[in-house]
Amino acid sequence: MPDRIPKIAIILPHNIKEDRAAYQGVLDGARRYGPWRCILAEGRDLGEQVIDLEKLDIDGAIVHETSRKTAVALAARRVPVVLFEPFPDMLLPGHPLSGAPRVKLDSRAVGALAADYYLKRGYTSFAYIGEPFGFHWSVERRDGFVDALRKSGFPCAVYGGSFSARQKRQWSAERPRLVRFLQSLPRPTAALAAMDARAVLALDACAEAGIRVPEDLAVLGVDDDPILCESTFPTLSSVRTGRFRMGQKAAQTLAALLRGETSVARETAFPPLDVVTRETTGYDAMSDPAIARAIAYVRSRPDSERVRVGDIVRAVGCSRRYLELRFRTRIGASVRAVALREKLGRVQALLERTDMQIGEIASACGFLRDSYLSVVFRRETGVSMTEWRRRNRVASD
Repeated sequence: MPDRIPKIAIILPHNIKEDRAAYQGVLDGARRYGPWRCILAEGRDLGEQVIDLEKLDIDGAIVHETSRKTAVALAARRVPVVLFEPFPDMLLPGHPLSGAPRVKLDSRAVGALAADYYLKRGYTSFAYIGEPFGFHWSVERRDGFVDALRKSGFPCAVYGGSFSARQKRQWSAERPRLVRFLQSLPRPTAALAAMDARAVLALDACAEAGIRVPEDLAVLGVDDDPILCESTFPTLSSVRTGRFRMGQKAAQTLAALLRGETSVARETAFPPLDVVTRETTGYDAMSDPAIARAIAYVRSRPDSERVRVGDIVRAVGCSRRYLELRFRTRIGASVRAVALREKLGRVQALLERTDMQIGEIASACGFLRDSYLSVVFRRETGVSMTEWRRRNRVASD
């Protein structure tokens, strides 16, 4: 490479939080492996672009699957390109991008994680709600979900098949079809939707059909975009995919290409991180009165109040041994662990959406010492609170 600072095109979408997290991961990598002069583009071949990449002296690029024309044009000029979640046909022999290294989300693992999440909560009826265009990531999430359930001895109803052009473009045209599908399911059923936006439409169909969520149908989305997940009633649970680390890996891979390294991994697939539980898969979805009362009690306490297991037991009105047994059997965790999970969810929300100091967050969430919160947070999440905030901070903040 010449002594000048390399110009790097970063062509990624940024319409949802996880897309923006990917951008942030790439920029974090640029600071680590650069310096780079980053040229940012939205990541779509349609519409007016801020820059004309064909006329710029680009040294490298990280390109999303929706910008294949740009990726092909850059590769034709022998510009090092790293593909971000490419379409399968881009990897076939003979395609001009087939040899480019790629970073992707393991969508089958997304489905498997969702299946495990529901199985641990005791569900026996399941459904997958695909999107109408048949995108490969939706099919892979379906297959991962269905296969994991099959291995545990459970079938899964799948919503998909052929859709008319009008149904693909107009929700009002498709909604009666989804309503009929949801009405045909036994109750309760646990459903995985292909993405958050699809889950939001499923909730709309439930409201249309008079299906109670989560009592009749538990709904889980993918991508954990708070703009979508917290705008629904009830709020939407979702799989957190962790695209920040994918962006970091894409930048690391491009840095290796710029150095002329030839032993770069051709594909790196990342599993999802975890499930963020909100109301559409809340514990009351289990139709277990003891668990429902316990969780309701924890959520009703002021954030700054310490909640002990004894307090929860008295609020439920049963013995501690019985309540622990119900939690272990239905959720797979102790009462204390679930209560802590609820509190850490509040901590994560404050880290993402406020500028509060760690000590202030600890006090606001019922932890006596911020040092103890720091230890517990790292143990449960694998990262420090500072790192969590850096990775997950809502871009608009």
